[in-house]
Amino acid sequence: MLNRRELGLGGLLGAWVGPCFGAKPLRFALSQSWGPPFLERQGARVLGGVLPDLMTGMAGEVGRTPEFVLLPPARVDEALEDGGVDLHCLLAPQWVSIAVDESRWSVAVLVLRDVLVAAPGYASPGGQPSTNSPTVPMRGEVVGTVRGYRYPKLEADFAAGRLQREDALDQWAVLEKLARGRSSLGVVNEFTFAAFQKRRAEAGLRVLRVVDQVSTHCLLGAKPSLPAEQLRAGIRRYVESGRLAEALEGYQLPAETPRSPGRR
Repeated sequence: MLNRRELGLGGLLGAWVGPCFGAKPLRFALSQSWGPPFLERQGARVLGGVLPDLMTGMAGEVGRTPEFVLLPPARVDEALEDGGVDLHCLLAPQWVSIAVDESRWSVAVLVLRDVLVAAPGYASPGGQPSTNSPTVPMRGEVVGTVRGYRYPKLEADFAAGRLQREDALDQWAVLEKLARGRSSLGVVNEFTFAAFQKRRAEAGLRVLRVVDQVSTHCLLGAKPSLPAEQLRAGIRRYVESGRLAEALEGYQLPAETPRSPGRR
């Protein structure tokens, strides 16, 4: 886990503030829609994963311990606005349905890609699936999605009925349905797909194409327990110090942020 790896970082350790005794924990919204490798849980009990590791590191940068507030996706926005949580991480502005001030966004944390995944034996209506088209060429196909998730590049197709959503509780469940032959197509994060392949390679799932690519950030709550500038500075230090990359190495995930200037 992240805190164990940090103990071996030598010079980097000196830059890490560490939690202050008696300080209030930093409350992170943790959406139930995340699956491995981002979140490992047993019911309401958080066992680990990329997100808890990153949150632990970010909280340490501002002298706090993390508190993971596990929420259904539909309740995250409310918790951010009413002071129920301090921040929500790995979020893209285009996924947010509420208007928020620019000052509430952190520096870019990680680039995430959504990929279209096919079950074994799937062929597009035209025969063999195409892998060069930047858009989804199917018409009337049912696509596995996550309840409460927004898919900006596919919204027009969903709205017009060219594609149909079939919602699951999380991304791992989308892949499980494909593996069991209960659906033919699904959209998931590429890291989730990679983690599933490691555990269930025999399922024979395959990626057809990248559907979308976004830069993700942390979104601060409307009433954070620490000043917004302090939180944003802590997240920036964590990303730029190399500790983000160290955390992702343990999951064999590449730390990639946009080449263009990120938010502050």
